[in-house]
Amino acid sequence: AVAWLVLIAVLALLPLSGSYATGLAAEVLIFAIFAMSLDLLIGYTGLLSFGHAAFFGVAAYAVVILGVGFGLSGWIGLAAGIVVSTAVAAVIGFFAIRVSGIPFLMLTMAFAQLLFSLSIKWRSVTGGTDGLSGFQRPTLFGMSLDNRAVQFYVVAAGFLIVLVFLRRLIASPLGSIFIGIRENEQRMRAAGYPVQRFKLVAFALAGALAGIGGGLYALQNAYVSSDILHWSLSGDAIIMVILGGTGTIVGPAIGAAVFLLLKYVVSSHTEYWLLWVGVIFILCVMFLPQGIWGWVRQRWTGTRA
Repeated sequence: AVAWLVLIAVLALLPLSGSYATGLAAEVLIFAIFAMSLDLLIGYTGLLSFGHAAFFGVAAYAVVILGVGFGLSGWIGLAAGIVVSTAVAAVIGFFAIRVSGIPFLMLTMAFAQLLFSLSIKWRSVTGGTDGLSGFQRPTLFGMSLDNRAVQFYVVAAGFLIVLVFLRRLIASPLGSIFIGIRENEQRMRAAGYPVQRFKLVAFALAGALAGIGGGLYALQNAYVSSDILHWSLSGDAIIMVILGGTGTIVGPAIGAAVFLLLKYVVSSHTEYWLLWVGVIFILCVMFLPQGIWGWVRQRWTGTRA
């Protein structure tokens, strides 16, 4: 209860820190949602996906396309984006879950790259490499989302909803089944569980959560381009998950914060910021294999014991 109160208090007071810090914090929360959705696959179901950016991207495109092309409210676009990302995840998952290991990783990346190519070629709808702009942010209770503070509170609400949902999901019997598949898939089959069906459910749920992040990304930036469908964004999300700690719910959010803060801080001093992020990532993998939050939790548990 104390941890929740502290988290809510910090989120409530963050907009007082200034426009730039508020915008950066909102971006961190958006990618925290994205990383947490991927952790549902990697950390809890044992499925390493390299195409998770597809679900994030299609939701963002749905919001902007419906707003620019059809004049629909961003809230309708957000709901539609979540539905579209869930449907796309279900279709891709239907084919991807038939294989495992490296073939699964490559197949998810291939589907994501197919959507990336489609976003470049279908210029009349997606704007191609130039992207889509001109999106009008909606209002919330008479307040425009053009206001940075309002943007942040909307994103923070989305983050808290996803966080609570994931905690409830992992604590539920369905979450236990996901963990059982990760630990020993053959034993789950022998126990009579339809493993393929539950893998598809996990894939679709992860796609829906990534769609929430993608929709909020579109509402915040009022712009979308093909970059958010590229496999490199999926790679960034994997780094965020591993940095924070797989199978920890909160860990990927911490990993997203560390990754983005490193990106902005280091890139302001050198153009070789990716090199330093890579070095830090390698050191974390070598000396903190359980991730930052996994290490903190392990130390806390040991201290209490």
